[in-house]
Amino acid sequence: MQAAVVNVIEPIFERDFAEQSYGFRPGRGCKDALRRVDTLLKPGYVHVVDAHLKGYFDSIPHDLLMTRLQEKITDGSVLKLIEQFLKTNVLDGLEEWTPAAGAPQGAVLSPLLSNVYLNRLDHLLADSG
Repeated sequence: MQAAVVNVIEPIFERDFAEQSYGFRPGRGCKDALRRVDTLLKPGYVHVVDAHLKGYFDSIPHDLLMTRLQEKITDGSVLKLIEQFLKTNVLDGLEEWTPAAGAPQGAVLSPLLSNVYLNRLDHLLADSG
C-alpha cells in the first residue's frame, strides 16, 4: 500500500524538491552528490554542507508534515491513509503506544515524507548561498 502511495505522490513533490537535495531521491545518490561537489569546487566554492540529523525520522512532527502534504494533495482519502500510516500503533515488547511524531524508519513511504518535510530547509539553504 505504501509503495502505491509513493508512486502516486512522489511525482507531485519531486518536481519542487531542491536541486541540491540528493537523499532518498529517485535517480540520485551519493555519487551524484559527490559529482556536484566536484563541479562546484572547480569555480572556487569552498564550503560543503553535509548534514545528518540524528533521530530525524523519529522527530518529524505529524501536524506540520500533514500541512505540507495538504499543500499539494487534495484527495482526502490519500491524506487519511498517510496519517493512518504515521499513527500506526507501535508494539515494543509488551508495551503498545501510538507515535505522536515521526515516520517509521525502514518503511517505504518514510523517505519521501522526510524529504517533503525538509524541502523548505533545503530551499532556504540554497537561497542563502
